[in-house]
Amino acid sequence: MNIFKQFWFSLYSPKTISRYRLQKIGKTIFFLFLLAILYTLPGFFSLVKDVKLQVNNVSDLLKDNIQSISLNKGSLTINDNTPFERNIGEYKYAFYPNETVIPSKLKNEQYAFVVLKNRLVIKNDKGEQDYPYPSLKSKEIHKTQVSKFIKSIKEALPVFLIALFFLFYLGSCIFIFIVATLLAFLTALFKSTKHLPFRQRFAMVSYSLTLPTVIYLLLGLLKINIPFQTLIFILITVGMYTLTIKNLPSKK
Repeated sequence: MNIFKQFWFSLYSPKTISRYRLQKIGKTIFFLFLLAILYTLPGFFSLVKDVKLQVNNVSDLLKDNIQSISLNKGSLTINDNTPFERNIGEYKYAFYPNETVIPSKLKNEQYAFVVLKNRLVIKNDKGEQDYPYPSLKSKEIHKTQVSKFIKSIKEALPVFLIALFFLFYLGSCIFIFIVATLLAFLTALFKSTKHLPFRQRFAMVSYSLTLPTVIYLLLGLLKINIPFQTLIFILITVGMYTLTIKNLPSKK
């Protein structure tokens, strides 16, 4: 049976999954790599959308408001150092090149890019991150150079996103394989499957991951957030595995 038919049947047929335990382990591992791609897509698509949005927002902001930038030994000067703010989407972009601490009126902002004299502060769901400027000799950048820099960033963006996809995919592979391996070991505690070799239990667990992976993919693409997604992912896998072992041929 080809890999696509296996994928289809493993969505709804525990009886068919029980037969996959007899195939070579290489085919099972290849199937897990395919599931990892599906598991990667929701998070990656969401990140790509956010990255492109912020790159476009920042480029428009710089083109419209920045005439010159200079950096001298870790201190920033923008135009004539007059503070200004812009709201773009969920983020507030605030430029305070005379200040070294965030103005009090910005402290309650959940999403913000705050450009200060000595550092950049980014506020988001992960909290507040500080990025001090490098201590370079005085260098002034004019608007034409800013435009060229923005253009080069946009040209490099596809390469950056491809590299980012592989990082996301690597993380998904690690997660999927850890879940499959741990559950395959733990299923040795099941009375009905403890007599089976690890290879066969690993195969049945791997194909039991198909349904929760597809559910995770659909929820992510539809922007539906539910609590305890990882726990639910594992519970659905265990449920499919339990139904699968009930379809094993009885021992004579």
